[in-house]
Amino acid sequence: MARDDFTRPLIEKLKARVAHRCSNPDCRVPTSAPSGEEKVNNIGVAAHITAASPGGPRYAPTMSQEKRKSIENAIWLCANCSIDIDRDEDRYSTALLNEWKIKAEDIARIELGRKLPSNDDAINSVSAALTGFPKSYISTAISNVHKASEKSLEMLDPRFLVKTSHDNGKTSIGIYAKENVQCSMKISSEHAKQYIEKYQQLFEHGKDLEIDSDAITIEGSKLLEEIFGTTKGVFSISSRKMEATQKLWLVQDETNVIESFDDIKGVISFGVKSFTFEGDSCNKLFSFSYQKSLDEKDDKANISMSLCFEQWDGASIMFLPYYEKLYSLYKKMSEGWVLFTSLEINGIRVLLSKGMTVSKWDYVLDTVSFLHYINYSKVVSDSFNWDIRFVSDVSYTSDEFRQICDVSDVLNGKQVYEEGAITSNATCELIVGQNCLNINELSKIDQAISMKMVQSEGEDILIFGKQFTLPPKIIALDYVLPKIHAEIATLKENDIVKVEWLPQSNFKCEVKYET
Repeated sequence: MARDDFTRPLIEKLKARVAHRCSNPDCRVPTSAPSGEEKVNNIGVAAHITAASPGGPRYAPTMSQEKRKSIENAIWLCANCSIDIDRDEDRYSTALLNEWKIKAEDIARIELGRKLPSNDDAINSVSAALTGFPKSYISTAISNVHKASEKSLEMLDPRFLVKTSHDNGKTSIGIYAKENVQCSMKISSEHAKQYIEKYQQLFEHGKDLEIDSDAITIEGSKLLEEIFGTTKGVFSISSRKMEATQKLWLVQDETNVIESFDDIKGVISFGVKSFTFEGDSCNKLFSFSYQKSLDEKDDKANISMSLCFEQWDGASIMFLPYYEKLYSLYKKMSEGWVLFTSLEINGIRVLLSKGMTVSKWDYVLDTVSFLHYINYSKVVSDSFNWDIRFVSDVSYTSDEFRQICDVSDVLNGKQVYEEGAITSNATCELIVGQNCLNINELSKIDQAISMKMVQSEGEDILIFGKQFTLPPKIIALDYVLPKIHAEIATLKENDIVKVEWLPQSNFKCEVKYET
């Protein structure tokens, strides 16, 4: 039987779709190169995923002739990998080869227009080289790679010292001039206004300048030309910085009670008009920054505080790191405690605030409201043993907030009332029994009694986006007398009667949940 071979145009399209590279992800070698002045040396093969004829590897007898010789059934491989897959068809299944093909085309799409080798090829090459060294050298492999990269870049312009680092998928290149270096930097017209504004902030207030490297062209240094000509990223100019510690504490006006917060470690950036402090504490959950004029006559500072709630995402609300400390801070600020700060450099106090009340700041009020919501949720979770997970982007209505607040108050025993604390008496409705016996018994009561009203079923409640069902609520009344709002003589069986419970001496009303 004749083979269902691929056409020449199909083969050209097939290899072009993988950039003339072998589709085996562990190989990826280029399959074509110049030979002599005009010829091309090709080691690539348009291989059949399912065989072109019966008896071949992975042959599919039900496949149509058209599909068998279509591009869907073709994979571009180097000669070695082509032989390998046909000799071991158990290892190289149809599904695996299709997976190779898809991945190879995806890589070619990503690499299009980018400088080769790819990041994976570079990492694999370094790994292969490292395994040839004695074990004692592997511990220094990462630092050696960085040193080699730094030296390579410094050779482009010895007037600069270069430091490289890689963290969380990002490569940073620090460039430090050893002497005065004359260079020209051109900013594209569409970024010029943005750059001027940021440069003014850097010069006057010490705020770091950041701009896309695509917006910049540098001339006068091969090193800078190489970096900005081949690397996409962010160009930044940092101001002079100094490590500093911000102290923060609260004082209650009426009692002079003091509550100190954790030291806030950070840095000061200097400009010609002002300096900026930026720092954090509580493992970067709490951030604190401000800008202060260098003019001694200007004692104002623009303070900014923030909480990185995203760090708590997915954690049990019963075990949120630093929650109690942060809740106490914001709760007291919202209650009017006076906020004081002082700035220390090398243990020497260089700045002391006069104290400020921040209880009306929108940020403080919004944040403490959310922290209250977390606190109510913790009470509910602990009382009912519910597994509630934190969600930073949760939203809730004012009614949902009031509901969880009320539930928390009940569980904390705060919904207990005496006679003067209630605005209206408790009431209930009774169904008249046979011969009106139950109503007659109530009417005979002339001494204070205790009674309980129990919900037929618990309410639903939404907490951090998850729905729960509360136990039935109980209203317990002590020292009450019933008042029947009906003419008893006229009542018939199954009538509905309103009963009001009148408080007596030592009256108490308590709301709780059924256990």
